[in-house]
Amino acid sequence: MKKKLIFCICMLLCVVFGFSTVPFAADTYECDVTVTSSSVLVANIETDTIVYNKNIDTARFISHLSNIMTYIVARNNVSDISERVPIKASVVNAHDNSDTTLDKFIGKTLSVKDLLHYVMMTNGSDACYVLADYVTKGKEDKFVELMNKKARDLGCTKTRFSSPAAVNNSTQFSTCSDLYKIVLCALDTPDYTEIADTPTYIPDNYKDPKLTIGNTNSLLRAKSPYYFRHVKNGKYGYDVTAKGNIAAVSKYSDVSYVCIILNAQRLSEHNAFTETKQLLTWAYTSLDNKRVVSEETVIDTVYAQSSWGESKIELTTGEDIYMTMPAQFDESKVTFDYVELGAVELPVFYGQNMGTAKMYYDSDYVKDVDLIANTSDGIAMLEDLGSFANTMLESTLVSNDDSKSSKEKVPTASEPTPKNKKEATATQSGK
Repeated sequence: MKKKLIFCICMLLCVVFGFSTVPFAADTYECDVTVTSSSVLVANIETDTIVYNKNIDTARFISHLSNIMTYIVARNNVSDISERVPIKASVVNAHDNSDTTLDKFIGKTLSVKDLLHYVMMTNGSDACYVLADYVTKGKEDKFVELMNKKARDLGCTKTRFSSPAAVNNSTQFSTCSDLYKIVLCALDTPDYTEIADTPTYIPDNYKDPKLTIGNTNSLLRAKSPYYFRHVKNGKYGYDVTAKGNIAAVSKYSDVSYVCIILNAQRLSEHNAFTETKQLLTWAYTSLDNKRVVSEETVIDTVYAQSSWGESKIELTTGEDIYMTMPAQFDESKVTFDYVELGAVELPVFYGQNMGTAKMYYDSDYVKDVDLIANTSDGIAMLEDLGSFANTMLESTLVSNDDSKSSKEKVPTASEPTPKNKKEATATQSGK
């Protein structure tokens, strides 16, 4: 009985009230867009679903998309973006910047907010170097270490940074899949969505319209022929080695997508912009976020044998499952292939993970889902065992108390009380 009680208590302590799911990631969906860019990823943010995949794990030069990581590291190391930063000639002129943007501010100051706008809106590298110098007090290599550490922390396995700014050599590269992780991190970084969405900007404390800068991402500029009103933020860059590169985040009808393009081939047609627009339009018109399974839907039923009969346990997914599916989604095409659960032992608790099942849509595998107990059974057995244990414990304590009390009140013959010892001495002396 003692072993059985211990086993049941251990089961009670080890039950996990909860579960985890693995995001569904499809390689491709049926897409009619002709894509010429070398590497492309389109992913639904809400469902974490890759809906278009072309060479997303191939490492390529990323041009000014490296500025996204520069933004993340700089912003996370500055508490107040209104801080003023001196623009030093020794920093601005220390590197070969093909697109110098800060030369007019040498000897003056700009706020961290200003510099972050330059990092995200322009292809000038000097703002990246100024921020790196400011954050690390002149130790640019330390800033690069922070960039690479952050990439590793995000799970980027094919990303390498060698500079706070874009460089055209084999020491700085990434992939679409790694950049997807970096973009998601950027979206959670303070002020990113606002700054990366800015079409034009004049630095703080400078009212001269001649100092206005425009965003190189033409998808954000209303007067551009490539304007796409559903794009909310992003970064664009081009150089002769990396070609056109873009990371754009869009939102329409509460559905958000990330589109990342590397090595867009034809600059004359600006196909980094045109293919982004075409792919996002396809995603919004052909796909939708659907609730494919309700948390209340009974997926399977299992039975457990006990001394008092058979217990029925209903299994559900335990949560609503949403996925990016074709717009013509048909719920009747969702099916499950159950994994053999084996013998079910009581007690079973509500929310207990009982196993997994494979989900299919129109006979195509989608993902594994958890099977969660929708009820509790066999709890009375634990309660009875608990009561029995308490009774046994109380009886043992009472028995121990009685035994202790007896030893205190009844002295043994071999150990006389002090009074008896005195009387015995008096008798022996004849008194």
